[in-house]
Amino acid sequence: MGLIQAFKGSVSAELANQWKEFFVCDSMSNDVLLKRATHKVSGKSSNTKGEQDVITKDSVVIVNEGQCALLVDSGKIIDVAAEAGAYSWEDNGSASIFAGNFAEVFKEFGRRFTFGGEKPVQQRVYFVNTKDITGLKFGTPSPIPFRVLDANIGLDMDTTLKCNGNYSLQVSDPTALYTNLAGNVKDEYTIDDIQEQLRATFVQGLQPALGKLSGMGIRPSAIPGYTKEISDAMGEELNHDWTEKYGLSLTSVQILSTIIPDEDAATLKELQKTGAFRNQAMAGATLVQAQAAAMEAAANNANGAAMGFYGLNMAAQVGGANAAELLNAGAAQQQGMPAGQPMQQGQPQAGRWFCPNCGNENYGNFCVNCGTKRP
Repeated sequence: MGLIQAFKGSVSAELANQWKEFFVCDSMSNDVLLKRATHKVSGKSSNTKGEQDVITKDSVVIVNEGQCALLVDSGKIIDVAAEAGAYSWEDNGSASIFAGNFAEVFKEFGRRFTFGGEKPVQQRVYFVNTKDITGLKFGTPSPIPFRVLDANIGLDMDTTLKCNGNYSLQVSDPTALYTNLAGNVKDEYTIDDIQEQLRATFVQGLQPALGKLSGMGIRPSAIPGYTKEISDAMGEELNHDWTEKYGLSLTSVQILSTIIPDEDAATLKELQKTGAFRNQAMAGATLVQAQAAAMEAAANNANGAAMGFYGLNMAAQVGGANAAELLNAGAAQQQGMPAGQPMQQGQPQAGRWFCPNCGNENYGNFCVNCGTKRP
C-alpha cells in the first residue's frame, strides 16, 4: 500500500469532489498540534457503510499548506505526505513518503519502514500542524541566579532575576510527535495537553541560557533587546527535551520584562555611577561642579563665606584631588597621552584667569584652590 501523488499544490473543493472518498483537514487552530482527518464519502464510493477506520483503494488524502499527513495502520505510521497536494491510496505494497521539507527527518523512517502485506485492522489519517505555534506565555515562578559583568568598570556581581514573555514553537519532526507524544488520539492533540511540561522544561533551560548572555556582558535591563541571542541559546538548551524527544523546535523567544531585587538594582546603579569616575575627566568635572555649588552657597552666606572657602580648601587638600589636575589628566587620556605628562600649551583659552592670592589657574568665578572671588 502507498500514496500516489494525484495533484500537487493547493486543492480546491471542486477538485476534491472528483474523488469518491477522501480524507481532509480543512483548518487547524493555532493551539492544535495534531488532528485526525475528516473522512468524507460521496455516493460513488464502495465504502457505503462509511467505516471511519478503513482507507479504501483510490481514496484520496488532501494535504493543505502548513500540514503533514500521517497514514497510520494499527497504531504504526505506514506513509507520510508533507507536500501540499492530493494523494491517491493504492495497493502497491510500499510507502512512497512525500517528505517535502522534512526530507532529512524522514530519511531514517524510510529505511526502517517495512510492510508485510498484513490485512489492515485499523487505518487512520492524521494531520500535523507544521506552522508556527505562537503566543505561548512563560514566567519564572522563582528567581534565577544571574551574574552581572561589566568589564568597563570592573564589575562582577551576583544577583537574582525574574522575567516573563512569550515563545513560539514548530513541529520539526511529525513522526516523533506522533510516536512519542500524541499517539493514536481519537480526535486532536493540542498544545494544552503538554503545556505544563513544555513550560517546566522551558523555565529550566532559562538559567543556562541567561548565563550565556551574562558571559557576553549583557545587563539584566538590556536582555529584552537580545531576542535572537536568547532564542539561539534556548534552542540549544531545549534540543534534547523538545526536538529529539517530541519533534518540537523553539522558533523564537521574546522576553518582555526583567526584574532584579530593589536593593541589588540600587547597588548596581551606585557601582556603575562610581565606576564612571575611573575616567579622570569625569571625576574632575564632578569635583568642579561640587566645588562651584559649595562656593555659591558660601557666597550667599555673608557671615560664613570666609570659613566656607577655608573649609573647602582644606577638604580639597585632605582629599588629595585637584579639579584642574583631574581635568588635565582626563584630556591626556582622551589624546592617548600618559597621565601626568604636561599637555602642549596652545592659545590662551577664553575665561581663564589666575588667582591674585595664590596664583592658581582657574576658569570659574572662584579660585578652586583658595576660594578667592574672580577679580
